[in-house]
Amino acid sequence: MRGTSKQPQYQSLYRACIKDAALGGATLLNTTLARALAELPQVAAGLQDVVERSLLLEALEVLREQQQALVEAFPQALLAEFAQAIAGERVSPLSFEALPLLGDEQLQDNTDLVRAVRDLEAGVRPQLARLESALAALQLTPHGAPGRHPLRPEVYVRSINRLVRQSPVSPGVRRRWLRYLPPLMAGELAQGYVAIAQRLQPPGGAEPEPARDLVPQEARDQATQLTIRELRKLLAGEPGEGADEAVIVFGETDFSHTVPAALEMVQDLRKVDQLMLQLRQRQAAMPADSQDSMVNFREALRQEARRPAQALGLEVVHLMVDQLARDPRLVPAVREVVRELEPPLLRLALVDPRFFSDRSHPARQLLEQVTQRSLAWTSGEEPGFAGFMEGLQQATEAMLDARSSGPETFEIALHALEEAWAEAQPRSRRNKERAVRALMRAEQRNLLAERMGRQVLERPDAAGAPPEALAFLTGPWAQVMAQARLVDTTGAEDPGGQGWVVPTVLWGVQPALAARVASQQALLAERIRAGLAGIDHLPADTQRWLNLLAALHELALSASGATTRPPEPVPEKVDTWLAPLEIYESGYVPEQPIPLGSSAWEPETLPAQEMAIGAFVDLQVDGWERWQLTWCSPHGLLFMFTHANGTTRSMTRRKLNQMLAQGTLRLVSAHPVVDGALDAVAQAAWRNSLSA
Repeated sequence: MRGTSKQPQYQSLYRACIKDAALGGATLLNTTLARALAELPQVAAGLQDVVERSLLLEALEVLREQQQALVEAFPQALLAEFAQAIAGERVSPLSFEALPLLGDEQLQDNTDLVRAVRDLEAGVRPQLARLESALAALQLTPHGAPGRHPLRPEVYVRSINRLVRQSPVSPGVRRRWLRYLPPLMAGELAQGYVAIAQRLQPPGGAEPEPARDLVPQEARDQATQLTIRELRKLLAGEPGEGADEAVIVFGETDFSHTVPAALEMVQDLRKVDQLMLQLRQRQAAMPADSQDSMVNFREALRQEARRPAQALGLEVVHLMVDQLARDPRLVPAVREVVRELEPPLLRLALVDPRFFSDRSHPARQLLEQVTQRSLAWTSGEEPGFAGFMEGLQQATEAMLDARSSGPETFEIALHALEEAWAEAQPRSRRNKERAVRALMRAEQRNLLAERMGRQVLERPDAAGAPPEALAFLTGPWAQVMAQARLVDTTGAEDPGGQGWVVPTVLWGVQPALAARVASQQALLAERIRAGLAGIDHLPADTQRWLNLLAALHELALSASGATTRPPEPVPEKVDTWLAPLEIYESGYVPEQPIPLGSSAWEPETLPAQEMAIGAFVDLQVDGWERWQLTWCSPHGLLFMFTHANGTTRSMTRRKLNQMLAQGTLRLVSAHPVVDGALDAVAQAAWRNSLSA
């Protein structure tokens, strides 16, 4: 558990800044387009390529015609991209997984997108560093990813890309808009970054120093010459040069003794195993720097690679492992295990490139399970982490000692780990099953109660009823009728006779009708008390409703009934109701009650944040705790989170968005960590492609 911070109190201010940035998009783009129309004609005049000059001038002419429409549409495009960035969605066509699906035209479009991001970032770098320092100081950026905030230049470029792709113009015009417009936005965007940083600065607080990246992104990219075309070849199974030679892969039975490639594979494995054995003997005999040892091992494997695709696979594995081993979301002990897995992964890449293109590959699954499950802990001292690491370290040691370099080694280790983890968490499974049953029951009842509540409001005799009476009939009593309908097996029209209460209450609270049901008030109270008890409604709340309805009936019988308010306090409304046992079984976090007559609480007007099953979040209780979203109800009404110790917490969609807006719940990882590491490899390849 981590200590509390001042972050939540700035979260609403931060979201207001994001909303204002979206609303200010019209002014931002209008200034950008005016600058483009003023400056780009001179740029076109200086182009030596006559065709390119003509295309740029055409793009400017269309831009002048479409200027007003683009300016009006840009705020909505910004808002959509901000929402996706907040949710951490992997929607970018620049991701590792999307590469095999790209055609030549898409390849060029995405290259233009990457270039535009690079150019815009270069124009705002000092101001962006100031903003990111302010966000980091207030813990407003995603844990372990200070540069992955929704206001980053990439999101603005994606917004322009979204806007131009929706415009009815030719591909050539779109391409030149995307190429030339983002850099012209830098001046105003930089001013916006400074203004937001000042707005977020605590009163009397010193401005935080710009964060300094110990390893600049440019230096990381220069560490590899990987380009996007090479990476696509690897994912497509193309060996590159020497296309007459097939890359060695395992067949359906993993080993084939009937094809010549098998002999080559066995030779490769023997050489790699000998290298590994020599490396270990050298380490045991003479302790050396582990980093130097790995460098030597990687270089030895590169010497064994006889095909371009093999050398490329080794490079991708190294970059992926390096990215994972630097991910601060992972506990240090897990990052060390990832480092230890690099040798067997390198050996695998030499003989089985399916690791990169097949998500179900045992090695890919093992790495994903290890890193993803470890996100349940924020430090090695938390309960349960030692047990998690014990099985993981045993499996890692077994893999390092294994003679095989094929996928079967990873498959055996994966099954062993999954069994060990499952045996260690029987309580977690039972808690989750019990919680899911309770929440499924609650959602089904609430949906039916909502429909029954609407039917009450549609009745002609409901038009003149006081809102307090309607709140009772559409709230707790709708729950009673829904529960009766769900448990009924007879098919009765009004099971349990609960529907009789509706007209009796409606008539009893209206001056013109109250006398007709005056003699039935005692029976009404008895029926209400029994019905609410049947859904475990709290007795104190039941009595409050009875007192209120009795007061409304007395007022309706009196001459002043039309204007006098009831003496009892008005009960508060809750949109989604769970019985006490359901609350206990699911760890339900109640919604903030809404006083009758007021509008429902809504978070900031940013789009609701979607969250996928498996996402990890930090939830503030007494301090910050790590939870995983493990279940969502079929209709998306209820969400359940599970802690590493097996306990559960559940909440409605509205409560989830409320906590996100208030900063008491924040996203840690929306997607598998391995996917993010491979995406980083792809991003480096895209950037390298600009100068290739």
